[in-house]
Amino acid sequence: MAVKSGRVVPALDLALVGGGRFALGNPRPQSFTVLVFYRGLHCQRCPAQLRSYQELLPAFRDSGTDVIAITSDDENRALRSVAEWGISALPLAYGFSIEDAPTWGVHITSGSKPEEPALFTEPATFVVKKDGILDIGVVNSGPRLRPAAADVLAHVRERLADAGKKASA
Repeated sequence: MAVKSGRVVPALDLALVGGGRFALGNPRPQSFTVLVFYRGLHCQRCPAQLRSYQELLPAFRDSGTDVIAITSDDENRALRSVAEWGISALPLAYGFSIEDAPTWGVHITSGSKPEEPALFTEPATFVVKKDGILDIGVVNSGPRLRPAAADVLAHVRERLADAGKKASA
């Protein structure tokens, strides 16, 4: 069963490029966690997407929001992505299990080119509240039409502004 807005998302615990682990909700973010699932090293659109999140990372952090890029690639391919794409500040988790993709509603594609893995996940973006409840998710069935990092940041800021209005009312 795929994740749904307003419901608790599944646990997520993955290795990070450069060492350590990412465990969703540990530590708990101040407001949100943005999960950016990307296709992998072979993807021609992924570098620009991840660099745009990296550029806006200070603004996300100012809003109390953590951002993490996630791939089903193995460690070697994830390391190459970081090096070749110039991803130095954006945390990148690797080894997302293809078997877990349906739980998140993330689409799986069979590789058809030599540079592609046998199976990989398509892009998806999830904004998860600090309590582990899904705020909003966008799941792609192919490589195009991903939400822009600036639009995701605008959404986070609007949600925080709405929460601020409710708190002061």
